[in-house]
Amino acid sequence: MARSLGPVCAAVGLAVAAVHAAAPISNAILACRDIAEPTARLACFDREAAALVQAAAKPSAADAAARASPTAAAPPAAATPPATQPPAPAAMPKPAGTASGAAAAPLNAEQQFGLPERAVAAREVAAGTRASDLAQIDAHIARIAAAGDTRMIFTLDNGQVWRQLQAEGDLLTKQGDAVTISRGVFGSFWLRTPSGRGCKVTRLR
Repeated sequence: MARSLGPVCAAVGLAVAAVHAAAPISNAILACRDIAEPTARLACFDREAAALVQAAAKPSAADAAARASPTAAAPPAAATPPATQPPAPAAMPKPAGTASGAAAAPLNAEQQFGLPERAVAAREVAAGTRASDLAQIDAHIARIAAAGDTRMIFTLDNGQVWRQLQAEGDLLTKQGDAVTISRGVFGSFWLRTPSGRGCKVTRLR
């Protein structure tokens, strides 16, 4: 009988050794060695070995807590490299006198030579050395005088003096009347009176 239990005891010993790393050997399994009767001793070993295997398979409290927390056992996320921004396009240089705020430099006499008056005036306005042209002015007649060739000379209350280019007859206007002088084509100017009549004029001063 003792010989037939030898392999069984050896198997129990191997099972105990296998689970030894997972659970410490209890005093109960050590006590099984002191049982003299072979069958009872084998039953004791079987019972305690099964208990050891069950204890080794059962997760510990720390393992249970780690499994309950999804972030605890998760490996650290790899650092995401910052997105590479494309280089900003280089600003294109703006010509003088544009919306960049830099005023256009006025033209000197050599630079003006051969240019149309309109182009020169536009450059001077952009440079701030010349006022922009008005479409018309409103004033009152301070004095009316007749030139020797029957053309009229108008002195306005703003100090300007204008003369008819050619006699246009009676304009039905008098001192104190409001007049409007507006721009015409080809650099001409037109004086309009309250009566609705008017004439071409040129400025004397």
